[in-house]
Amino acid sequence: MQKSNKYDGLSWMTEEIRNNLLKRDKIVEEQDIESLFQLVDNSDFSIALHEILVNRYEKSPENLTPIELDLFLVMHLENAGQADSILTFLQEWYPQYSDKVINSLNEIGAIKSSEIIKQAVEILPKDGSCFFKSASENEQDLMRDLDRQFSSYPDGNMRNLYRKYADKYRNEILNTKK
Repeated sequence: MQKSNKYDGLSWMTEEIRNNLLKRDKIVEEQDIESLFQLVDNSDFSIALHEILVNRYEKSPENLTPIELDLFLVMHLENAGQADSILTFLQEWYPQYSDKVINSLNEIGAIKSSEIIKQAVEILPKDGSCFFKSASENEQDLMRDLDRQFSSYPDGNMRNLYRKYADKYRNEILNTKK
């Protein structure tokens, strides 16, 4: 008898998809970096890497290497841009990294995105107060436009950039503490 899993009962899911998800879940659970880099699909790779980095960050943020922090930040920024807005990342989720994420985007090769986020950071209130409480109508319009620009993937598919950057610095990711 086959062991039950969280994907059972999803009739739309093929056995192949179910097995790929289980494999990815196991990689994340075990933080199996060797198997992570064996994933062929960049989407699966990015999802698993993101989950591993989130787990590591939640345990102890200071244990992320600079390479891992770059990936962690840009992945969260992308998520914010797609789910809500870049302002969510910059003011609510990780305001302490609003300047750092600009460099992180450059590091992974997302140069256009980096310029967009730099412009967004420049119009944020310097005192950390809520953007919409003090922003002019023009600044609010600019922020919405910057959000749209960022969310349209000006540097191309981010998961490909994540993979390329992670492959380049594989040893720094492989050799980190779990």
